[in-house]
Amino acid sequence: MDFNVVLGVLGGLGLFLFGIHLLSDSLKKLSLGLLKRLLEKITSNRFKSALLGVAVTSIIQSSSATSVLLIGFLNAGFITLTAALPVIFGANIGTTITAQLIAFKLTKSAFAFIFVGVLLYLFAKKNKNKNRGLAILGFGILFLGLATMSSAVKPLAGNEAITNLFLHFGKQPFLGILTGLVVTVILQSSSTTIGMVIAFASVGLLDLPSSIYLVLGENIGTCVTAIIASIGGKLVSRRLALGHALFNIIGTLIALPFVPLYLHYMPIISGDIARQIANTHTIFNVVNTIIMLPLVPLFVKVLNKIVPGKDYEKVGGRFLDKNLLPTPALAIDAVIKELVVMLSICQEMFKKARQCTLAYNHKLKNEVTIDEESVDEMQKNITEYIIEITRGELLDKQTRLIPAVIHSVNDIEKVGDYCENIVSLAQRAYEHDLLFSREAATELEKLFDKTEILMRHTSKALTNNDQRSASITLTIEREIDELIDRYKINHLSRLEEGVCISDSGLIFSDILTDIERLNNHLCNVTKGILHQGKR
Repeated sequence: MDFNVVLGVLGGLGLFLFGIHLLSDSLKKLSLGLLKRLLEKITSNRFKSALLGVAVTSIIQSSSATSVLLIGFLNAGFITLTAALPVIFGANIGTTITAQLIAFKLTKSAFAFIFVGVLLYLFAKKNKNKNRGLAILGFGILFLGLATMSSAVKPLAGNEAITNLFLHFGKQPFLGILTGLVVTVILQSSSTTIGMVIAFASVGLLDLPSSIYLVLGENIGTCVTAIIASIGGKLVSRRLALGHALFNIIGTLIALPFVPLYLHYMPIISGDIARQIANTHTIFNVVNTIIMLPLVPLFVKVLNKIVPGKDYEKVGGRFLDKNLLPTPALAIDAVIKELVVMLSICQEMFKKARQCTLAYNHKLKNEVTIDEESVDEMQKNITEYIIEITRGELLDKQTRLIPAVIHSVNDIEKVGDYCENIVSLAQRAYEHDLLFSREAATELEKLFDKTEILMRHTSKALTNNDQRSASITLTIEREIDELIDRYKINHLSRLEEGVCISDSGLIFSDILTDIERLNNHLCNVTKGILHQGKR
């Protein structure tokens, strides 16, 4: 094959990809407010949600972007899988708008769009108008890429061997579908695959049967972006990505027996093969959505079976009952119970931090992040509840107790922060292949043991206002401080002897500091129980 042809196809493909990206990105920026308002209207009404998916994807010109947005919403807990599936079905229709635009063959106007887009971008004062310029520029570059690809492959139409190779896709449906799938997975853009199919068909390299099978494969291939985006997310986001893939796979299986009907009626609707391909793409997704929408509840059940289990979720408050507020003594007891729950979450966080330090585990890291969100939320709720308590009539003893409780809330929240810091340090060590020396690992184990004991006594002191347990924590804290001072000296000796490298040494030193500060905050809580210091 002529090198100029390869270069022309690659150059045209590059321009097309860049044009699609520029157009999609600019439209997204221009319509962020609208997109937010639209996505907030996702409801249990499947028909409305599907129309919403059509609208959002038509605006941002990317079903992949819509699926990624939905996965973000699912991970944040804003929507349910039942509400998200119709949106993703509608997104498949919305993405066909790109093919319809390409079929208008505005390649001759490409330079005009580019000129107008550049002028608007360069001379506009407002960012909004600059983004409009970039959108127009992207639109022009898109068609310039198409024109470049078409011009590059045009000479191949006269080569019988190459023409037969492309037409082979129409004779071997599985091969055509597989090729469309693989190309879309590689390019990460169904619109680009459609653009290539239309460009090749327009110069006679592809006929309608071959194009149809490539389009069916492209519909399946576009699901890969959602699958990639769901990795590391909640189980529900994986269910959505799988649902998107099943939607297109089942739709393809349904469409295959009806390909002869497509071949009969598409030429009647339009004599232009570009328009025939675009119409095939649209009709496939519209019919598929009409068939699948009533089956959403069944889809959800099947997806829950295929991807079983429950996500690790935030712990909510248990004891802050507003009905207790008129009785301050009971309300303060409820706050103490809530503090104990908050501390128990921190205890679990610390155990996970310990495991991550000794053998990093990304699942535990994600759990610690969720736990930290729980602790932050509890701090906010407890503080607001305490403010409500202070609005009532309090005894002198209760008035004196309130500041100590507020300090304890903040101290326990700080404990959660330091647990998360230790996990972040463990992740850094893992990502840079840093290992602790045997001596350093043993020292950390001893500090973790001591801190876990201190945490247990802090919990006991807080639960029962136990003065003895509170006193024990102060003794343990002194022991930990002495150990940390000794371990810092040992660490310097290991650095001098070359037993430990500086990078892992920095992480070791930071973990020591985090453990020291974590224990200080725990003892601030027990000092409040002992009525020592600022408490």
